[in-house]
Amino acid sequence: MINSLSIDLLIRIKNGYRAERKSISAPNSKFNRAILDILKKYSFIKDYQVKEEDNKMLKIQLSYTDFQAAVTDIDILSKPGRRFYEKSSSLPWGKTTNSLIIVSTSQGLLSQKEAVSKKLGGELIAEIY
Repeated sequence: MINSLSIDLLIRIKNGYRAERKSISAPNSKFNRAILDILKKYSFIKDYQVKEEDNKMLKIQLSYTDFQAAVTDIDILSKPGRRFYEKSSSLPWGKTTNSLIIVSTSQGLLSQKEAVSKKLGGELIAEIY
């Protein structure tokens, strides 16, 4: 389930790319690290690490290819006041061919493609493209 910390993470990433930053920081949580693992797997970020001074913050390195940002926009689909759930057969495909839709399933956070292949539905978290 998405919470305000996770929404904050996604907004920080979106704003970091718009400001053309090389790295940003965000609050540390298990759910945030799971989101970042998916973003790293699909090359939307370079890497992330927990800051050594305090374990409360993450340092995220944003990814650019030939001065082009890896992320154009992020749409947050579920919010604390309104949640969106879909079955695996009706998961959306995204706005572009390179879109990544993150789904919270019973087996953890998965991309839309992984959720469809495992026939798992769940809460739609965000679309990154």
